Amino acid sequence: MDIIKIKPVIGAHLPIGKGLKNVADEAVRKRVEALQIFLRNPRRRGARKFADEEILYFCDKIEEHNISPVVVHIPYICNPASVKEDLYSFAQEIIEEDLKRCDLIKADYLVLHPGAYTGSTLENGIKRVAELLNRVLERYTGDTMVLLETMAGQGTEIGKNFAELNQIMEKIERKDDIGICYDTCHTYAAGYDCTDFGGINNILSEMKGTFGKEKVKVVHANDSMKELGSKRDRHAHIGEGFIGEKGFIALFKNEFFRELPFILETPYEKIGEDIAKLKSYRNI
Repeated sequence: MDIIKIKPVIGAHLPIGKGLKNVADEAVRKRVEALQIFLRNPRRRGARKFADEEILYFCDKIEEHNISPVVVHIPYICNPASVKEDLYSFAQEIIEEDLKRCDLIKADYLVLHPGAYTGSTLENGIKRVAELLNRVLERYTGDTMVLLETMAGQGTEIGKNFAELNQIMEKIERKDDIGICYDTCHTYAAGYDCTDFGGINNILSEMKGTFGKEKVKVVHANDSMKELGSKRDRHAHIGEGFIGEKGFIALFKNEFFRELPFILETPYEKIGEDIAKLKSYRNI
């Protein structure tokens, strides 16, 4: 029998340094309802091969405790918009490998930063991301959906507004295999104000006019250390930044956002407190 979860579902990004067994146990200890992990070191090349035993343990534990969705985040070193051919080829290799690893652990989504077009143009960067994803998705036969993440707009990174993400998505051939991950800190830093009902309605209206709000599958729940429109990606603990308690309560009260899983990416030392805060907001 399926367990009915209180909405929104609250999850967290947990470290995988000690392996899949440990992260599954930690997810249960932290009482997360959804989970995000890396499947490799986020800042280095290479990835450890998982033993069949730990994969089975992870999958069984996650299913037993009804933790869903399971989200995998692509490493930060992946740049699918790079003008440098070696980095561009490496990005494709990582995405292809991580999709295969997602299948092993039955992950629902693979979150991808669209990358940066440094040394090129925004138009060319968008084109390169779309072409790379088309090559990857053409060969992929699994069930994990790729999600493009909303970005803060630092430097030449792509995805600082919904229009840029929509330009990528319009070029994707297998449109059912691509979606959006909405990051509260990134979008706030990019100029999208989610701290009141009016601002949230404006966000939803812009979604409707671009990629469509039905494409949003996951929310990265992060407060912002920097002010609205700062273009600075600095995560703060929930209620300790410019979005604040008011902003997250407003998101929770919105009929669209409350249906989505909220996955914390705040600094790990206080992740338990942030999980508790978000869960408490559901009762307000």
